[in-house]
Amino acid sequence: MESVLEEQNIEDVPKVGMCFGTIEDANQFYQNYAKRVGFVTKIRFTRRVGKNKVPKNQMITCNREEKRKSRVSPIEKTNPRTNYNCPARISIRLNKEGLWIISKVCLDHSHPCDPEMAKLLTRNREMTMHMCRVIERNDEAGVRPSKTYQVLVGEAGGFSKINLMEKDVRNYLSRKVRNVTEEMDAREMLKYFTRMKEMNSDFYFDIELDQNKRLKTIFWADARSRAAYEYFGDIVSFDTTYKTNRYDMPFGSFVGVNHHGNSVLLGCGLLTKENSGSFTWLFNAWLTCMHGKAPKGIITDQCLGIRAGIENVMPKTRHRLCIWHITKKIPEKFKRHKRYEELQSDLNNIVWESISEDDFQNQWEDFLIEYGLEDNKWLSDIYEERHRWVPIFLDNFFWAGMRSTQRSESMHSYFDKFINNKSLLIQFVKQYDNCLGWKEQQEREADVEDYKSIIPCATNSLIEKQFQGAYTNAKFKEVQKQFRKKANCILHLMKAVSTSKVYSILEDVSTSKERVYEVNYNAEMKDITYMCQMFELRGILCRHSLVVLGHERVREIPRRYILDRWSKLVKRRHSDIKSSHDPSLLNPKTERFDDLCSHSNSVAQFASQTKETSDILHRYLDMAMAECQKHVANSSSNANELDNLLTSEDGGKDGGKDALSIFVGGCIISIQYIKSPPYVFTKGRPTNRLGSEKDKMIKKKTEAKKRKSEITEKEDNQHIGDIQSLPFNEQVHPILQDANYNVNEGFESDSMGASMGGFMSSLNSIHSYQFSNVD
Repeated sequence: MESVLEEQNIEDVPKVGMCFGTIEDANQFYQNYAKRVGFVTKIRFTRRVGKNKVPKNQMITCNREEKRKSRVSPIEKTNPRTNYNCPARISIRLNKEGLWIISKVCLDHSHPCDPEMAKLLTRNREMTMHMCRVIERNDEAGVRPSKTYQVLVGEAGGFSKINLMEKDVRNYLSRKVRNVTEEMDAREMLKYFTRMKEMNSDFYFDIELDQNKRLKTIFWADARSRAAYEYFGDIVSFDTTYKTNRYDMPFGSFVGVNHHGNSVLLGCGLLTKENSGSFTWLFNAWLTCMHGKAPKGIITDQCLGIRAGIENVMPKTRHRLCIWHITKKIPEKFKRHKRYEELQSDLNNIVWESISEDDFQNQWEDFLIEYGLEDNKWLSDIYEERHRWVPIFLDNFFWAGMRSTQRSESMHSYFDKFINNKSLLIQFVKQYDNCLGWKEQQEREADVEDYKSIIPCATNSLIEKQFQGAYTNAKFKEVQKQFRKKANCILHLMKAVSTSKVYSILEDVSTSKERVYEVNYNAEMKDITYMCQMFELRGILCRHSLVVLGHERVREIPRRYILDRWSKLVKRRHSDIKSSHDPSLLNPKTERFDDLCSHSNSVAQFASQTKETSDILHRYLDMAMAECQKHVANSSSNANELDNLLTSEDGGKDGGKDALSIFVGGCIISIQYIKSPPYVFTKGRPTNRLGSEKDKMIKKKTEAKKRKSEITEKEDNQHIGDIQSLPFNEQVHPILQDANYNVNEGFESDSMGASMGGFMSSLNSIHSYQFSNVD
């Protein structure tokens, strides 16, 4: 301790009689001294007098001064000890001149003091405004706290240069950023929807409440999704197998296919019940949002509630069942069959390789007899539903290439990067915003690729050239793939009557497999029909038709075979609409900080070109820093008034929003009366698809830790039972230390901002000023 004091400047050591202008200055002086010596201070008490509770005396001590006896017996548990009955302290009082004077000083400690060790004590861990903004932005982008901490460490120049722990990042997120309780969750989500509606009147949302005014069903779609539906709403996929949120509410997403063949979001909903009533309400809300225009086809799983909802709301829409959800059950149903491998292969061939409806039915009957499955109920049930899922019954209708709800589920995998089963509704809808932005950016990048480049033709065919000029690069690649596969096809004329001809196409499907396809061509109408039904299903001409068209020397195909849906020449309205994005509700101080950072970055980029310009900027930054300090010191407003102003700024941005009212179920209701949804117990959802891989890993580790804890506790209890007595020192008891850390905005020389050095550090210091809490 003495060696530490010897290194201190005599003016930096507390002495009786030292005077300060304010109580905050005295506190700051002792805190700075504590940092240099290697301990942490705390305010032991403050005596206030009069009606206005004006402070007159204050004692500031080392935070290890207290002597506290634990209520827990050391036999049961021993907590780490932090109290040392340390005598170090100063007392300050207000004199007649209005100055604060040190009246008592004790510099002795009952414990070692180490400045390096003290850097990571709770009170000394500091977070600058720059750090806070990095944490907030990374959280919005779905970056994990551990990765954010690594970013901050890298900026600081290593772990030894940062006075911060990873848990401080997590604490800041939970206390400052994600500080929404379950009780507030529904209100915050509706306030968010209201803000989106104010920003763009085409944003649409609707909610359904139960008798207790709890959220029951929610639907929303942004302006871009509504505009995109005009072009890509003919075929949609709808899936509700995702429920990663705190309430286990199934998430239903409407997903279409855009002109690049990528998925496009067309609205979504959250439900508390998966019955016909809930789905009827959701589909009605969706159609209302889309101006009453129902899709031509929709793909879903086998949920009876979804089917009832579609029949009630969209009776003319063709309903297809996801083939993956059905075929994936084959192992579950027949894995114990003695001929399982043969059975699975034959069943897949029947489903995928049947060339006609009659062919499918004949092969199905033979299959049941071959494997003795005539009485199998599951096979009987899916056979009755064959018109809803077997390709040969459905592929004569345009489905934009979709046979399953895979596109909806790929959206769900995106959400897994950002949310988990603890996520609130407000977090969920904000990450849905991120997903919309991500899909918008994907489409924009693909549009730019079409604008700047063109894919060369693989052949000299004029038909291929025709597709090259009309289709987007992604869809032209699909067409080009069919041109390349023409090499595997051998053409044979079977019959010719007037202008109509029937061709047989022998295709080498693989090195050991051939298939024969029949193609009909009418030369007068330039009309072509074929067995594989690729154009009907995907809107892409197949290789079999291209072989015939080439043989017939067709130079240009009719316009009906070039779909506007895949065209890069069509100007689509949704391309000019930005996806919904909620700008952070920043207090004025943070807005000023962001504005200064943005302005200063451009100045720094220019000044960094040469050492001379860099030195000029450094010199003016130092001058600006000194001027700001002088202005704050000479300000007529005292620290408490300024602190009150900052507090009012922090809370004034969104004040009064709970008084908002919305139109629900034919009546107007205030948001403040709407409650969060109850926890949902859902059905029919396979356990291996409920959450992300991270959720599964956490669950596995938690279970292992619990088992280990139970074993250890059992062994400890057996050991303790043999102990007759256990002496211990009553003076050694744990003390609870304040767990709150500082969000430092100061410009002290040894703060985090200064230790990091560089331009951003100086900006943090110029803009920020910290007043310690003295209560």
